[in-house]
Amino acid sequence: MTQQVRQLLNDRPAVRWTALILLALAMFFGYMFVDVLSPLQTALQDTKNWDPETYGRFAGSETFLNVFIFFLIFAGIILDKMGVRFTAILSGSVMLVGAFINYYALTPGFEGSGLEHFFANNLNLPKEWWNVTPFFDGMPASAKMSAVGFMLFGCGIEMAGITVSRGIVKWFEGKEMALAMGIEMALARVGVAAVFALSPLFCKMGGVIQVSRSAGFVVLLLIIGLISFITYAFMDKKLENQIGNTEEKDDPFKISDLKYIFSSKVFWIVAILCVLYYSAIFPFQKYAGNMLQCNLGISTEKAALIFTVFPLGAAAITPFLGNYLDRKGKGASMLILGALLMIICHLTFAVGLPALRGNDLAKVDAENSIITATFTDTQADADGNYRSISVVFNPGHFTDKSQADLLAGLEPGQEALINPRQAFGGVADAEAAEASAQKIANLLTDKDVSIDLNEARELNRDFSVKIEKIQAPMGGIGVFITFLAIILLGISFSLVPASLWPSVPKLIDGRLLGSAYAVIFWIQNIGLYAVPMIIGGVLAASNVGVSNPLNYNYTVPMLIFASFGVLALLFGLVLKAIDRKHHYGLELPNKKQDDAKVEFDGME
Repeated sequence: MTQQVRQLLNDRPAVRWTALILLALAMFFGYMFVDVLSPLQTALQDTKNWDPETYGRFAGSETFLNVFIFFLIFAGIILDKMGVRFTAILSGSVMLVGAFINYYALTPGFEGSGLEHFFANNLNLPKEWWNVTPFFDGMPASAKMSAVGFMLFGCGIEMAGITVSRGIVKWFEGKEMALAMGIEMALARVGVAAVFALSPLFCKMGGVIQVSRSAGFVVLLLIIGLISFITYAFMDKKLENQIGNTEEKDDPFKISDLKYIFSSKVFWIVAILCVLYYSAIFPFQKYAGNMLQCNLGISTEKAALIFTVFPLGAAAITPFLGNYLDRKGKGASMLILGALLMIICHLTFAVGLPALRGNDLAKVDAENSIITATFTDTQADADGNYRSISVVFNPGHFTDKSQADLLAGLEPGQEALINPRQAFGGVADAEAAEASAQKIANLLTDKDVSIDLNEARELNRDFSVKIEKIQAPMGGIGVFITFLAIILLGISFSLVPASLWPSVPKLIDGRLLGSAYAVIFWIQNIGLYAVPMIIGGVLAASNVGVSNPLNYNYTVPMLIFASFGVLALLFGLVLKAIDRKHHYGLELPNKKQDDAKVEFDGME
């Protein structure tokens, strides 16, 4: 006679996958906000005066509280003591509050406010070695307040990360755990792709550059994410009622138990591998858009669209890798392969693209040159300032060839007068022209808003165009290699997380799992805090005298990212050797085989 067993919620595929979707949806929106400003580095410099060092400090601020106030450690303790439900709702709330502060600092309403005055006159710390904060003297007020919001948001997103990992283990242990983690990470990658595609569009909506518009859109999505966490909490409570116990164990967590985590050699190897790998990925995302602009000579929108191949490729392949890991194993081998691919990709960005893009030209070729230039209005605004914008363009695309001919023969540093409306095409009819003229008139009286090319080309008067760089167009082979490198990086980004996170439960006792994830995330956050600042400083130091964000040389920053990959490869080899010796099971499948056939009765 077949034995009947009571069916739990997580035994039902439809229910456990619904729980996963609710968790993943919140992380989807969270990852969107993490990178909502990443494609807008040029716009931030043009409209908010955020230079590379400022941008690097802001990017690193996300993890400041997690690293120096040990918030992630406390988050892990909260997770182990209070459980998944409470921590999920708390993390969603903290994310939302921090994101709103970040958004407000970028709005026109912040300009001239008491808060702007406060931040302009405070947190002006010297640029000394001991200043580990995101703030320094000369940092724009908007960047300071944005950093405050971003560091609070960072507490929420990292708390959510360990909570979601713990929640997936709870619902999928002994089942499709790696596949579930892979799908959750894949959806997060889709969030990155979505924000890279959408953020520049929202920023330039209506023809006026306004970075706050992009941030505000994702803040609204974070509200939906919080609702998803709340809905998940009801499902999780029902599962717990079926199990018949609470998330607090008979052997409750004690702070002294952290010694079992810190004393594990293999745990430290996994943690160091994690920080090395993620330090070469997430900070890179912050600079990838501008790096592609500088190396390929393309617009913000095109660079963002090209980079979406990276997270979309990762999203597409991660579930398959997770499924393979569940059924076949080979987790440690996946880590090694992922590190190898990452090294190849960053070396391509460091030396391959600059070599393939073509030499800088001595003079303009009116048909084929890629020009980096500064457009400056010949009429002053109400304050006597002459507004300008940095632009990448191809004179061969001018609608008026006579305008292209005006540039022919110019060398870097020389200037010409170009009518953007004639060169790039004007508005369609008289009514639209009148509306555009009024919009531009309003724009030019606002000292805090810069002109962009879309607005400049609606003005029927000359702009002074100063040539800064004349570049041969990227050939077909170069474009192909760019896409190939980004695709391979996406595969690398799938290999490592899909194998890394499901391996942690094999190394750490279940009751310490939340704290173990927290400690790993904390160590990871040290890299995520320091690396963007390091890259920002190196980028500034290797581009002394370069004020145009479209002219930066990214060779040294990309070599730094590649070096992280080399170290990750070495630690991956060490981890595989230790697993072979001590049999932790990192190369074994995650999914357990059913020993006997069971029938389930109905459970409400």
